[in-house]
Amino acid sequence: MTGGPPVRGTKLEAWRIPPVWKQLQEMSLSVPEGSTVPQKQEQLMSATLAVLDSIAKDVRGGLLETVGIESYFSTQENRCSMVLELPENTDTELVARAIDAENVEAWRDAQNKVHIAVNPWYSTKDVDQTVLSAIKVIHVLLGIHASDAEQPKTFKQKLLKSIHEILQIQSNTKK
Repeated sequence: MTGGPPVRGTKLEAWRIPPVWKQLQEMSLSVPEGSTVPQKQEQLMSATLAVLDSIAKDVRGGLLETVGIESYFSTQENRCSMVLELPENTDTELVARAIDAENVEAWRDAQNKVHIAVNPWYSTKDVDQTVLSAIKVIHVLLGIHASDAEQPKTFKQKLLKSIHEILQIQSNTKK
């Protein structure tokens, strides 16, 4: 069936950033005099970024709340994604492939970080599917639960926890 609405189970894919986005940021568009196209495109991109920001917040919140994994929004390789901060020594290729098998586009970048697709046209159900697919894989493959979140997993988390402990010791010593 072609041309109809997407069927459940259709792979959710990352939004490919259009070339006009970069041109708008660099103000390098050549436009005929009197054209309002660039202004309208700026408005569209601004609204799109706001939607992507909301989606990123929901995905980040869901991952933190459920499995205690930090993530951040990225536009690497001209695709929109959430980058997962997985524990050190994680088989990121296995995690990316497993999430991808759950009908959410996922990949590993050159720095061995796992990306999961986000798209401004995701419905709230699509956002939920994105979060749940990542949570399921992380929970099953890595055995991580939200209650484990207090234990630092990445170097960044370990460093921040150490700094916090040092500051706490200093504060207690001053008292």
